[in-house]
Amino acid sequence: MSINEIAKHLKVSKSTVSLVINGKAEQARISQSLAKRILDYVEEIGYKPNALAKSLATGRSNTIGLIVENIGDSFFGPIALYIEEYLRPYGYHVLYSSTLGDLDLARTILTAMVDKKLEGLILAPAMGQEDQVLQLLDSKTPLVIFDRRIPQIPTNYVGTDNYTASKKAVEHLFDSGFSAIGMITIDSEQPQMLDRLRGYHEIVELQQKEKSILTLPYRMVLAERMEIIKQFLVDNPQLDALYFSTNYLCVSTLKVVQSLQKDKAYGMLSFDDHELFELLNPTVSCMRQPLEAIAKEVVTTLMAQINNPDAAFRDTIIPSDLIIRHSSQ
Repeated sequence: MSINEIAKHLKVSKSTVSLVINGKAEQARISQSLAKRILDYVEEIGYKPNALAKSLATGRSNTIGLIVENIGDSFFGPIALYIEEYLRPYGYHVLYSSTLGDLDLARTILTAMVDKKLEGLILAPAMGQEDQVLQLLDSKTPLVIFDRRIPQIPTNYVGTDNYTASKKAVEHLFDSGFSAIGMITIDSEQPQMLDRLRGYHEIVELQQKEKSILTLPYRMVLAERMEIIKQFLVDNPQLDALYFSTNYLCVSTLKVVQSLQKDKAYGMLSFDDHELFELLNPTVSCMRQPLEAIAKEVVTTLMAQINNPDAAFRDTIIPSDLIIRHSSQ
């Protein structure tokens, strides 16, 4: 049933019904008895206002934009669900989009989201979006950056200490008796990836061991990635353990090791967990980011800024957890 039909049934004007439904009865000097009669009838018939019409009437979309690299991966996917769960009690919906690590696409998506007059944005930015983030801050758009910070721009940020976590991961491999630890990472200038690489460098140097690093292009088909990893392992027979800057590189390497059909086993530890790691034999150790805690803090930070646009920016670092399984023992 439409507002027009409700108005006809109650024999009042359409504007009166609209004002009451949108909580403006007192402001419009509509009597309490009439407002009650309208609201009682609306509840009786289970009327739900059209979202677009309500948005136009109230000037609010009740929608938060969430832009990440890949909404379908094992890191951003669960975080997105947690963010949606924690936003729901505040009456907000979430509009998702993925940049796939492409700057042009990331810029287009962010522009489109801003045009939708969303009430806030949660962003895992691509490299090169600094100017857009500055524009958001200048316009007082409620904004939280997470996972990868933009060091030169003060803003709300939630993430983990990638450098410290990476050092702890590599230290664990050495403490477990491994002595020749290689690292497989991606060619990325993202701060979190550089911090993970820096952690590896520091601990290997501290142990006075030789570094062996394979850096793969970010965009690469699986078969090509596996072939390069295979050659890296063949060229470095001294390696007895492998450390991965992200979990999909570990999954790719596990497939390579299986295909080599050699008796040699590698110690393994991945930054970020994966649903497969507990199912494999041996199970795979990881540095697990606290996804739910990150999501909860992202929402808390965003709500604080929505409620007080002039509030000081919050910079929240949540420690990651070393999950020791069979692959690093």
